Amino acid sequence: LVGPPGTGKTLLARAVAGEAAVPFFSISGSEFVEMFVGVGAARVRDLFLQAKQKAPCIIFIDELDAIALDRRHQDLRGDVSEVVNALLTEMDGIEDRIGVCTVGATNRIDSLDYSIRSRFEEEIEFKLPSSEERLLILNLYAKTFPQQISSSVSFEQIARETNGLSGRDMVEKILK
Repeated sequence: LVGPPGTGKTLLARAVAGEAAVPFFSISGSEFVEMFVGVGAARVRDLFLQAKQKAPCIIFIDELDAIALDRRHQDLRGDVSEVVNALLTEMDGIEDRIGVCTVGATNRIDSLDYSIRSRFEEEIEFKLPSSEERLLILNLYAKTFPQQISSSVSFEQIARETNGLSGRDMVEKILK
């Protein structure tokens, strides 16, 4: 899942797991990055072992760019290459991972190592919402706000004036 922050990548991954009624393992790529070399790679192996034991299930790795850095840049961080190799082994290794679906999300697809990108069957692009989509988002979330919104508030005007904001950005600004 590729796109700007706040466009619904994590929301979609959770919804898919909910619809499939399977266990959902969610982790941020930054959680694999450690001060000690080898710890991140061990966490990757542990995650996939847990998933295999709970299969069928979905593994969701948010901020995939934090651990799947293009190999041209891995020398900047020594532990990243070990994590990438562990991830490659688990996603494409000798052992079958029947029933384990891995979903990744990133804001920076250009920084991912091609070997990782090629392990995913699809790349789904998320874009910032159009004015019409922002209006739908506002109407949907208005029902969940902790306070009733005044009838003098024009969601149509807000939708027109919030170009460049994600759904999450709009909701946060309205709550503030």
